[in-house]
Amino acid sequence: MRTHSFISIPVMHRIVFTALLLLFWSTGEAQIVANKLVDEGGSGPYAAVAVTEETLPDFVVYRPQDLDQAVEAEGKLPVVIWANGGCMNSSIHHERLLSEVASHGYVIVAIGELQMKVEDRTHEHTPDDELLRGLDWIAERAETERSDYFQQVDLDKVAVAGMSCGGAQVMRISGEPRATTYLMFNSGMGDMTMAGASNASLTALHGPILYVLGGETDVAYQNALIDYDRIDHVPVAFANHATAGHGGTFAEPNGGSFARMALDWLDWQLKGSDTSATFLGGDLDEYPDWTVKSKHFTK
Repeated sequence: MRTHSFISIPVMHRIVFTALLLLFWSTGEAQIVANKLVDEGGSGPYAAVAVTEETLPDFVVYRPQDLDQAVEAEGKLPVVIWANGGCMNSSIHHERLLSEVASHGYVIVAIGELQMKVEDRTHEHTPDDELLRGLDWIAERAETERSDYFQQVDLDKVAVAGMSCGGAQVMRISGEPRATTYLMFNSGMGDMTMAGASNASLTALHGPILYVLGGETDVAYQNALIDYDRIDHVPVAFANHATAGHGGTFAEPNGGSFARMALDWLDWQLKGSDTSATFLGGDLDEYPDWTVKSKHFTK
């Protein structure tokens, strides 16, 4: 069994940073060169960490610290590929949600180099199809012996997700055959063109899709409603937090209710857990200020 050690500093704030690792882990071809602990690893059963992989330095992988433990408990872990707001090369504004999801047994490959603080560097726009590079990387690592991810992830269970402009990057690759499901946070195409995607991209969707919005003040709200009305060939759900706005709950500890909504969806779509009542049955007792509607589901 592979074991890894993580170096952390005492908790000073709700977001906990770990020191930059200058020594590579001796795990064969898997070489972690930096890591960061967010919200003490999340609230899930598998403490999560954000890492920089030497073979993919301009992405962040959010993952359980102990992959073997998570895989032993759950089997191969589903994969989430993530695109950021503004189509930017940093997931720092979304790291609380991403770390929280990872702590429940997911491997997330997110566009953008790891940042310890927002002020570390300026952010730049990324290529329209950058998500494919992250997906190709984890697919290659999953088949590489002596990689941390060898036989540890399930490439038949892949979610493609993004926030705002990052949602347009999701739509850019909507026809990607490896995608199992899609999540659009504070995002919708409507009649606009962005990141190489348009309303025509909706027709290439081939799996269930969830829209997560922040109410009528969310600038993406109307476009997302248009998308919802137009999608007629795959299951679609529309989850709306009445007061969260375009920034959602990403800044809240463990990603707030946006993270819980995402986990209900991912656990249902990728792990077979029966959390369908959140989306089909109106069971929103744990989601004050939320409404959910859906269509084209058989259950």
